[in-house]
This record gives sequence, structure tokens and C-alpha cells, in this order.
Amino acid sequence: MKRILLVLLAAIVVAGGVLTMGLPRAYAGRAADFPAGLTWFNVARPLTLDDLQGRAVLLDFFTPGCINCIHMLPDEKKLEEHFGTRLAVIGIDSPKFEASKTKDGLKSFIERYDLRHPILLDPDMQMWNAYGVQAWPTLVLLGPDGNVEKTFIGEQSYEQLAGPVEAALVNAPPASKLPRLPLQPIAAKPRALATPGGVAVSPSLVAIADTGHNRIVLADRSGKLVDVIGSGCEGRADGDYAHAQFNRPHGLAFHDGTLYVADTDNQLIRRIDLAHKTVATVAGIGQRGFAISGQFSARAAVLNSPWDVAWSDNALYVSMAGDHQIWRYDLANQTIGPWAGTGEEGLRDGARGDAQFAQPSGMSVHGDTLYETDPESSSVRAIALPEGRVTTLVGRGLFDFGMRNGNAGEAQLQHAEGVAWNGGSLYIADTFNNALRKLDLTSHQVSTVAALLNRPLAVAAFAPDTLLVAEGDGNRIVAVTLPDGTVKPWRIADLSAPRTGACR
Repeated sequence: MKRILLVLLAAIVVAGGVLTMGLPRAYAGRAADFPAGLTWFNVARPLTLDDLQGRAVLLDFFTPGCINCIHMLPDEKKLEEHFGTRLAVIGIDSPKFEASKTKDGLKSFIERYDLRHPILLDPDMQMWNAYGVQAWPTLVLLGPDGNVEKTFIGEQSYEQLAGPVEAALVNAPPASKLPRLPLQPIAAKPRALATPGGVAVSPSLVAIADTGHNRIVLADRSGKLVDVIGSGCEGRADGDYAHAQFNRPHGLAFHDGTLYVADTDNQLIRRIDLAHKTVATVAGIGQRGFAISGQFSARAAVLNSPWDVAWSDNALYVSMAGDHQIWRYDLANQTIGPWAGTGEEGLRDGARGDAQFAQPSGMSVHGDTLYETDPESSSVRAIALPEGRVTTLVGRGLFDFGMRNGNAGEAQLQHAEGVAWNGGSLYIADTFNNALRKLDLTSHQVSTVAALLNRPLAVAAFAPDTLLVAEGDGNRIVAVTLPDGTVKPWRIADLSAPRTGACR
């Protein structure tokens, strides 16, 4: 099943629960020239069509933050490894959100996912229009002669792409005859934290998902380092802290002497026993897939980018970003499955079986309510427990976003990824607005607590007057004091970057 996010460039209709264009658009038959004056990354100079002659070229039209686009990155890397220099993958940033139009925003995305292929920032979507693209992600395969061989709409597997690339290269020259591309990948800087994507607080500990370093960091509430969980090497090994492995973990939740982890790119839920200092897998088989209905034995389930976790009573709720659903893990029965959401991307309230979500991400439980953020609809939702009725608190649709305070019904967010309840209000990591926002649950007013943050990804209540925020692009945790919004670094003493030389 493909997951497609369609851009609103013309009149739209709803067909089968998916946004589609009201007007058809023609696809290009041949390669279009790269517009002059645009910004390129990972190359020493802008590429031209002459550089690409003799190669198969896979143009990846994406927008940063789109989970469906992110899903394509590992398969593109596999294609590059298999075909070598005979295939050029070129990313075309075709921004949905205003924040995705900036050079800094794209550079941080490239660093976050360690992308090495050429990437072009196309803020006015000139290339998108030249190829008649309508959906994120779309991949256009060019043959060695510059003809368009095939267009792929929505997520594709490695197998779906490798065959057409192989066919396009049948009469292509050998790699030894091709000119060398001026590749110059961005070099990542060593740092103690790398794009931290999750933070959780217990009465005695602070846990941080050190996402870019594939590990979990534990500190006490004074900021003293307690433990580092995971070797720092990408993998999915269980075991003791030193040998366990993660792959881009995000959400965290303390529960009954343990710490649960949404191990996002491993497609797993992990359980950390804090007393015995061990890591175990409790859900997932380590493969991504679509399973939008049914209940499964947790260790046999196929997950789809689990992003965050939150406990209520004896159930662990999981925001399954790739399936646009909320899943629930039953600890007693060790089963897991979809609990809320149809699996179709959208913004629809109502009974949990009828509701629609759009890349659900950050979650927070207070009392009998589960709060969560939907970045692709720039919304905050409330889900009543245990029955699961869904209500939108802020947000109006997939293409309604901005930076507006005031009444919740009119307020706007931009790709908000994190949320935390504290003192009768929700505090929102408004990611693409680089701000911490507040929704007062009594007055239903939205305000800005702190601005000029550096891509906040997650937020947690630390004290009645203090929040901890994970700054993804700032590569740090900051403490935000309430109500004035003062921002100070929350440093972890003696934490250093992992030594990953032995990972490969």
C-alpha cells in the first residue's frame, strides 16, 4: 500500500480518502535543465545535464519532514551501493512548508539523515512543475540518454526501483567511461548530542534519545551523566547497555522501573530495564510494512515508523507515523495493533475507528486524555481514554499552517512534532516555527512561550515552572522557564560523542 501526500496547487477532490488533483497534469518526456541560481548541496558546483549523460538518474522530489519521503532514503542508499557510479540519485527539495524553503533547514535535514547524494533546493518548485509532479514523494527515472523512463508516485521498495534502473542501464556505457561527478558531501561535526529527538522525565532521571548517535542518554535531574545506553553503532542488538544497538530512536516513556523506546528506524519498541541495565525488544520484527488493521503478537508485528510512546494504565500507546495511526501495546497479553485512525492521512475527528491522523508524532498523557501532534496537518489532537474519541484542539487541515496566536480555532502551527501537559496547559514543540507554543486548556488560547529555538523536536515537563526541550538542529537540550520563557542550555556533564570507528 502506497502512502502519498499530495500538494494543493489547484482545485482538489477527495477520492477514497486521499487528496487528489482536480486537474490532470502532463509528465515531461525528457530531462529538464536545472534552473540557474538555485542552491546545491553535497556537490562542489551545480550539476548540469551534461554531467549526467550515460548514467541512469533518479530524481527524488521530496519535502523535509514528510515521513513517506524519509522512508525512501534507505532504499535510495541501497540503490547507490548496488549500481555505483552508473546511477545518480538527486534529491529535489520541493517544499510544502515555509520552513523547508531555507538553506539552513535543508542543510540540517541532510546532516540529520547523513545524505551523501546531490540535493537541490527548489523553493519555487520549478523542477516540480517542469516534470508535472503532484505528490510527495515522487521519483522520476531518467535513462542515460536523458529520456524519462518511468515515474513512481508514493513510497516504493528497493525491488520496485532496482528492476527499472537495471533495464535503463542495458545499453549504457560502463562505469569506467563515465566522467566523475563533483561530489562533496557535507561533513558532520562531532558533538555530544546529535539531533536529539526525544526527552522523558522521571522523579529521579532524565532520558534523552540521542537520535543521531543511535543511543539513549540517562542523566540525573542535576544534569550529571548516569548512563549511556547503546554502543552508538546503528543496529538492533539487545543485551547490556554497552552492546545494545538502536537505529534513530525518538520517543521515550518511563514506566514501573523501565524505559520504553520508540526505536523508529529499526521499526521496533524496546524496553530498557533500569535495574538490570539491559535492553530487550518487546514489539516488532525489525521490518517496516503496512498493517492498518488487526491485532498481532507483539514480537511478530510489522511496524511503520513508531515515533513516540506514552503509558496509560496498563497500555502503551504508540504514534505510528508511517501508518497515520495510534497503536496500542497490551503489556499483559503482549499484543499490539492499530487502536485509532483509519490509516488514511487526513484530519478527521470522531470515534477512534473513523478518525484520521497525519503523521502522528509527539504524545503526552494526563488523566484520561492522550494528547498528540500531527505534524503534516500542523495540529494538536486530544483522544479520550479509554473509549478513544478524537477531537482536534488546534489545526484545520493538511495545508493550513503558519504562526498565529489567539483562539485555538484560528491559531496556526507549522509541523509541530512534540507536546507535553504541564499545569493545565499543553506546551507544543512547534518545530518548523522554531518556537515553543502554549495552549491553555481552560481559555483555549494559543500563545508563544519562547521563539528563536533551533528546530524543537520534543518537550517534557521537568518541574511546574520548567520544561525541557530537545533542539534537533541545536543538538542540545534546553530548559525553558515559565512563565517568562527564558531559555538556558541544560547541559549533561561529561557526555561525549560515541566512538563509532568500529561500527563498520
